[in-house]
Amino acid sequence: MKKTIALILNILVASSLYAQSIKGTIKNQAGEGIIGATISVLNTSKGSITDKTGAYEISLSKGTYSLSISAIGYASRIQTIEVNAATALDITLKESSQELGEVVVTADKIETNLQKTPLAITSINARKIEEYRIWSITDLTAIAPSTFTVEHGNSAGSNFLNIRGAMGFSNDQAVATYVDGVYQFDYFSAPLNFNNIERIEILRGPQGTLYGRNAFGGVLNIITKRPTNKTSGFAEVDLGNYGQQRYSVGFNTPLIKDKLFMNAGLQSNNRGAIYSNPTPETKYIDKHNTYNGNVNLKYIASEKLTIDWNTRYENNKDQGAYPWAGTDSAARATPFTVFGNWDNTERRTNFNTSLAVKYYHRNFNFTSITSLVDYHIWLPGRFDFDFGPAQLISFTTWSKQKQWTQELRFSSPANANKFKWTAGSFLFGEKSKNSSTTYFDQDYALFDPNAPYGSVGNGRRNAYGVAFYGQATYAITSKFDVVAGARYDIEHRELTQNSAFEKSGIITPLTSDSTAKKTFNAFTPKVILSYKLTDNAMIYASYAKGFRVGGFNFGNTQNPTYNPEKSDNYELGLKNSLFSNGLKLNLTAFYFQQKDQQVSTSRDGINYASLNVGDMDNYGLELEASALPTKNLQIDWTASTSHSEYKRLELFDAATNAVKDYKGNKAINNPALQSMFAVQYGIPLSKSALNVKAFIRGEYRYIGEYQLDFVNAFQQSAYGMFNARAGVTSNRIDIAVWVRNLNDVRYMAYGYGSYMMGTPRMAGITLTGKF
Repeated sequence: MKKTIALILNILVASSLYAQSIKGTIKNQAGEGIIGATISVLNTSKGSITDKTGAYEISLSKGTYSLSISAIGYASRIQTIEVNAATALDITLKESSQELGEVVVTADKIETNLQKTPLAITSINARKIEEYRIWSITDLTAIAPSTFTVEHGNSAGSNFLNIRGAMGFSNDQAVATYVDGVYQFDYFSAPLNFNNIERIEILRGPQGTLYGRNAFGGVLNIITKRPTNKTSGFAEVDLGNYGQQRYSVGFNTPLIKDKLFMNAGLQSNNRGAIYSNPTPETKYIDKHNTYNGNVNLKYIASEKLTIDWNTRYENNKDQGAYPWAGTDSAARATPFTVFGNWDNTERRTNFNTSLAVKYYHRNFNFTSITSLVDYHIWLPGRFDFDFGPAQLISFTTWSKQKQWTQELRFSSPANANKFKWTAGSFLFGEKSKNSSTTYFDQDYALFDPNAPYGSVGNGRRNAYGVAFYGQATYAITSKFDVVAGARYDIEHRELTQNSAFEKSGIITPLTSDSTAKKTFNAFTPKVILSYKLTDNAMIYASYAKGFRVGGFNFGNTQNPTYNPEKSDNYELGLKNSLFSNGLKLNLTAFYFQQKDQQVSTSRDGINYASLNVGDMDNYGLELEASALPTKNLQIDWTASTSHSEYKRLELFDAATNAVKDYKGNKAINNPALQSMFAVQYGIPLSKSALNVKAFIRGEYRYIGEYQLDFVNAFQQSAYGMFNARAGVTSNRIDIAVWVRNLNDVRYMAYGYGSYMMGTPRMAGITLTGKF
C-alpha cells in the first residue's frame, strides 16, 4: 500500500513539473489582439500562433525560458519568463517604425538574444537583406564592421571574404561558411546567390571552438527560411541595366497541419555583358546565367522530437569569367575592356543535402546533423591566361568534390539557468579529383619552337577528420558570467598526383603517381568574461584561438605540403540597447594575431607554392549602431578601423634573386577605415490592413586605402560609394527602384598578379508580390 501511495505521489509531482502552461494575448499599442503572431520557445520545439483575438497557449515544464515573439509590421521581442504553475503572460508589440526589434542568433549553436551574446556578431535578417539589396557575398562589404569582400573573377562566385585582415587564397578559406549548419569546404562552393534567406550571421574573430577548421578569422553563417505552420509565399522580379533579369519565388505551407511543413525557393539570375573584348576572332559574351533552389521540410514527430531535411542546388554558367588585366595600370586605363582569345566560360554545380534530428529531453537537448556536399567546377573550353590579343598561354581545369559530415551535439535544456553547456563531436570525409592543363599556344613559338603543347597535372585528394568540442557558461552571480570552451581537431590528408605532356592531341605521361600524406591537429580554446551593467547593457572580454588547415601544393615536388595557420584574438566589447529599444550601440576593440600565414611565394624564383612565411598583427575598433530617432526614420551605421603590420613576411624578391623579409608591410585587402551609413524614411499612405507605405533610402559606403599585393607595391586609394532605393511597400505588393554605385566610382576590386576593376553603376527595379 505504501509503495502504491508513493507511486501516486511521484506521478503527481511529475505532473506538476511537466504539465504547466503559459497563456495570454499578443496585442498592439491600441490594445487590439494581433492575429497570426508567432511565439517560439527558444531551444525547444514548442511554439504557438495567436488566434483571431490574439490569444495563445503553450505547455511547458517548470523553469526559466526565453520566448521570441514576432508579427508582420511589428518589432520582434524576446521575453524571459519563469514558469512555476499556470502562468499568464500578455505582450504588447510596438510597430517596427517605432522600435528596433530584438534578434535571435545561433552563433553559439543554440538560440540566444543577439544583444546578450558576448560575441562580435552582425545579424542581417530578411528585411535588411531586401533593404540593402544583398544578392550575394559580394554585397557584404562594410555591412558588418571589418568585413570586406574581394570581387575576384567577375563570375557568379569567386568572392573572397576578409574579416579583420584574415585573407586566404588557397581552397581553404580564412573565413568558414556554413549553410543551415553544413560547412562549405571549398570557397567556390559557398552560396553564390542568396535566395529565400531567413538571416545571415557574420561572426568576427576566430570561432575555432564551436566551428573548427578554417573559422580562422570568423564565420559566415547562412540560414535559409524555416518551414512554418502557415501558408505564405512570394514572387519577385528584378530588372536592370546590363541585361539584368532576376526571378525569385518562395512558398511555405503545412503539408500535414501541426506536423509536417515545407518551405521551398527557386531563383533564376541572368546578367548581360559588362566587359567588352576587342579581339575580333573571339565571341566574348560576358554573361551570367545561374539558377538555384532549395527545399526544406520540417516534421514534428512529437513535442520532444523534430526532423529537418534541407536540400539546396545551384548551377552557374559564366561566360567571360576572370576578365583580368596583366597590370594595375592596364586595368585602370581601359576599365571593363579585356583582350582574350577564349570565351572564358566557367561552370559550377553544387548540391547540398542535410538531415537534422533534434531531441528535447528534460535534462539535455540532442542534435544530429548529417550532410552531403557534391560540388563540381570546370571550364568547358579554355581560359585566356596571357591577358592580351596574342595566343600565348591558356588554361583549362576541372574539379569534382564530395564531402560527408556528421555532427553530434548535446546541450543543456532550454530551462537551464545558472549553468549552460554544449558538447559534441564533428566527423568528416572528403574525396576530390581534379585535372589542369596549361597550354602554350601557337604564338608561344616565339619563345619555344616546340609550341603549341600542353602541360597536364592530375590529382586525387582524400581527407578525413574528427573533432571533439565543449563549451560551458556559468553564472557566478546574476550579472557576471564566465564562458570556457575548447576543441581538439585531427585531420588526415592525402594527395596523389601525376603529370603529363600533351602535343597534337597525344598525351605522354611524364611522372607516375606520387602520394603525399600529412596529419594535422589543432587545439582551439576560448574564454569569455561578461558582466551585465544593466538589463540592457553588457560588457565582455574574450580570448579565442583559430586555425586554418594546412594542405598540398599541387604539382610541386620541392614543397609538397604546407602547415596550418594559427590565430589568436583578444577582444573587449560593449553592447547597449537604449531608449526603450530606440537605439542599439555596440562597440568592440580587438587585437588579432596571425601566425605561420600561408602565402604563395618561392624560394628560387621558379617553383612557386603556398608556404608558411608570414606573421601579422592587426588591431582596431568596430562600431555598430541602429537608431529610430523619430517614427518611420531609421539610421544604421557600421564603422571599423584597422592597423595591420607584418612581424615577418619572407617573400622571393626578383630584383635581388633572393628571399627578402617584408617586415612592417600591411595586410592585403584590409581597408584602414571602412564605414556604411544608411538612412531610410517611411511615409504611411493608408491605415488599412494593407499597411501601404512609401519609402526612400540612401546609403554611403566609405572604403579606406587597401593594399593589392603583399609587397605593398600597389594600392587602391580611399573611395566613397552611394547607393539609393525608393518605392512603395505593403503587405501584398512592393515596388522599388534602386541604384548601386550611383556615383560610378572606379576602384580596383582584385589585384594579386592580375587585376580587375569593381562593379560599375547598376540600376534597376524590383517588383514583389506576397501572400
